[in-house]
This record gives sequence, structure tokens and C-alpha cells, in this order.
Amino acid sequence: MSSTALGTIAEDEASTGRPAWESPEEVQKQLERVVSSTHFRNSKRYPALLRYLVQQSLLGRMDALKERTLGIEVFGRPADYDTNADPVVRITAGEVRKRIAQYYQSPNHDHELRLDLPLGSYALRFLPPHETTPLPFVNPDFEGTPEAHLLDSPLPVTAPLIPENIVSAPELEASPADAKRRPLRSKRMQAIFALGTLVVLALSSVTLVDVANARRQEAGMTFFWGPILRSKAPAMIVLGVHSFDTHGNDLSPTSLAQLPQGGETVLNSMIRSNMVSISDVVSYSEVVSVLAQHSLPLHTQSAAETTIEEFRRGPIVLIGGFDNMWTMRLTSTLRFRFGALSNSLHEIQDTQHPDSRWQFDNSQSALSTSRDYAIVARFFDPQIEQLVIVIAGIGKSGTEAAAEFVTDKDALRTWTEALSVQNRENIEVVLSTDVIEGKHGPPHVVASDCW
Repeated sequence: MSSTALGTIAEDEASTGRPAWESPEEVQKQLERVVSSTHFRNSKRYPALLRYLVQQSLLGRMDALKERTLGIEVFGRPADYDTNADPVVRITAGEVRKRIAQYYQSPNHDHELRLDLPLGSYALRFLPPHETTPLPFVNPDFEGTPEAHLLDSPLPVTAPLIPENIVSAPELEASPADAKRRPLRSKRMQAIFALGTLVVLALSSVTLVDVANARRQEAGMTFFWGPILRSKAPAMIVLGVHSFDTHGNDLSPTSLAQLPQGGETVLNSMIRSNMVSISDVVSYSEVVSVLAQHSLPLHTQSAAETTIEEFRRGPIVLIGGFDNMWTMRLTSTLRFRFGALSNSLHEIQDTQHPDSRWQFDNSQSALSTSRDYAIVARFFDPQIEQLVIVIAGIGKSGTEAAAEFVTDKDALRTWTEALSVQNRENIEVVLSTDVIEGKHGPPHVVASDCW
């Protein structure tokens, strides 16, 4: 935005008598604070969109704050591009909204002008800083606690006045003056007692509401992870690995028998048969973070090194799809399962509705715009007689989105409340995630089954 435009807007704002924090200059200063923060400075797309939204919102150009216009002006898309096939604006706006919220979560930013991007809109709002609640006035000449001052009592109130806190004392012979003051004191004590009771009830109700909200917030996590957390045996996390033949071709999990069993160095063996993708490592770290909060004993192995006998020792968490031979094997009897159409074109199949297929081509450009899919499942497997959790995508973005889904309190709560699956022991979900320039967006449930 040019300085001339900003100056014009500033004059208009001044003429309307609006507070100083609404001026374009203050908005621009706050914009620079936000985009220079750790939440934005390592990205090009997020600051670009936020700057454009600020500029157009300041100028009042609501016609420029439409998805197609933003795609053309900010991301260089052609005028006739398909917004459904290329949701770059929606995904980026969602990230911008999330990162703005993360920025203002820090207490250091409480007194700053607030940028707000409401859900369902691309028009930014400029809000005043959070104001602290003023404390009750206390007379500086008054000696005693603030509570006693507010009650107009000569005695400090150090605890709610409930019956067991009132100590009886021997009655003394009262003077005539004391006899006259006694009804007044009695009324005052009754008032204090009533007020104390109200305070206790109010605090109790607030506590109950907080507890109810906390339980509701944790309901999804408790439903999904509860069975494994209640297990007395250590959980084993099995990571998918990539294996390669002597020509460097990636082998399918069912082709591991082609690998030589000896006669090679440790380094060659590691390079050819123990390669773990970064997406699986990221997903692994998110899952471990959740389980570690509950002090659950964990053991980690690669899929290539795990035997079925080891599965019988405790609950299993499988991470990775086509690179995890155990994911492929244990999901083969479920309603939703993985299938391969070629070396690169894979899909998730719905055995109850054969026409429902969700496909992803791993041979496409890593920076292309596409849609990946994943399976999240929790079920008891009768073959190994253990609880199994599956977190697996067709591609790397699908696995990352699946891990985000099972570790996000809000996502799990929303899903469990919408489908009322809290009483089901076994569940399976198909997720989709839009991929923009190699980065996955939020996970979305496209199909589910429970039994």
C-alpha cells in the first residue's frame, strides 16, 4: 500500500474520531510485528496473503476479498482456474487464521492491536487490545484485607463463613450498651454468613463448569486412546521402512524376501532396508508426545524387524501405509483397506461399496497440488489377540494428516460427538487432506465404520 493511500485513510479515520489503534499506521505496524514472528517469517505464502488481506480490508475493497480474486492476485493463478480443484486460498487462509491465533496466545502480545480473520470470511477485523479487568477499589487508609473492606466489616475475612468455621465462645454478662448493639452485630454476621455461602456456591459452580468443559474437551482423546492407555503391557510402535533392491528400486513390503540375508556390511544393510521417511518420523513424534504425557511404556521397532510373536506382548501402533508390511497385513480384513493399481498409483478401497475408491499417485511432482488419503483405525485383532491402532496414509501427506487427526483434541471430539461412536470398541476412518506445494492441510473425515 502506498504512503499516500495510507495518509488518506489516516485523515479519514481522524475525521471520524476513531481511536488511535484503528489507524492504518497502527495496523501496518502490527502487521509487521505479526509477519516477523516465528509463526510467519519462515513462509512466503502466509505473509503474502495476510499483507494483501490487510491492505484490501483497510481500503474497504470487499470485492477483492473473494477466493478467486485472492488466488489470482496473491498466488498467480490463471483467471479461469478451478477453485475446487485448487483450494490454495482456503488452505492458506486456514493456516493464516491458526498462526494469528498462535501469535496472540503469548501474554507478551496482550496489549497489541489484534488482527482477526473470522471463519468463513477473508475480510480482516482490527480489534482493540485485550483489556484487563479493573480491581475493586480499596481505601488505602483502611487496615485489613480487601474482602473485609468490601463487606464493611471491622474484622478481616480469611475464610468463607460456614457453620464449622464459627467458634462459639462463653457468653459474658452484657452491658446495656452491648445489649443494644447485639441485634446489629447479629444482622451483620448473618449478612456475612449469607455472602460467604454465596461465594462458596459461586466458586463451586464455576469449578463444576470448568471440569465439565475439560472433560468434554478430552472426550475424543479419551475415547480413541483410552483402551491403549489402560493397558498394563508396554505398547509397541512399529514404523514403516523402505527397502531397496541392488538397483535402488523401492521394494513392496511383500518383496522383502528378495533381500539378501547375509554377506553385506551393516552400512549397506541400513541404507537398503532401514530407510524411514521424514513424514513417518514426524507422525511418530506426535504420537509419542501424546502417549508420553500418560507415562505409557513404549517400545519402537521397524516393520522389517518385527515378528508376529512380538505382537502378542501388548498393544500395537502401526505408522505408515504401503511402507509398513504389518499395516498392509492387519488391515486386509477391514472394510477399508489399501490397494495398489501400479507401482505408484495406490488407493483405499471400500469393500462394502466397491465403487468408492480414494486414489493417490505417488509419481506426481512433490510440489504439486493434489489430495492424499489415509486410514485411521483402532480395533482388536483376533489373530494376535491385541489392540491395534493404525495411522497410515497412501502418501506421506496422508500419514501426517492421520497423525494430526489422532493427536488433535478438537478433531477427535468433533468426530466422536458427530457420529456418537463413544460406545464402540472398533473404529475405522478414511481421511482426506488437500496438499498444496507438498504441504498437507487439515484432515477431513470422508468415510467411517464402527463395530
